[in-house]
Amino acid sequence: MRFIILFLIGFSFNGFSQVEGTMTPEVNAKVKGSYGFKAKDPIKVGGGDMPTRVYEYMKHLKGPDGEPVTFEKLGNGGSYDNPNRSLTRMEKGVVYMYEIKIHGTKKSYIIYFDQYRYEQPMVLKGFTWK
Repeated sequence: MRFIILFLIGFSFNGFSQVEGTMTPEVNAKVKGSYGFKAKDPIKVGGGDMPTRVYEYMKHLKGPDGEPVTFEKLGNGGSYDNPNRSLTRMEKGVVYMYEIKIHGTKKSYIIYFDQYRYEQPMVLKGFTWK
């Protein structure tokens, strides 16, 4: 029984085993206005099937004046042909949509994450990082 449980745990985290760089973005980097706000220009956090790197990014993202943000996953924001089977076992990679809201304001934004591909993340234009 213990073997079966260990097997299932190992199987469920198979896509999570990828190792990428740091989640600390270059805060002074020049960021395009579409970065993260368009499905064709998602924040590429990597990490595989589990969204833990998305949550790590969101934990540090703050509003323009350092306000906390809340977020909610909205679902699939599109897909792309999988160029690398080590990213995911699926034929397509998926971009996920999240709605973020800045605490104390009525502002909300739709942002996009790619959990399969990785590039050093940057801070969204108009936001801060802590």
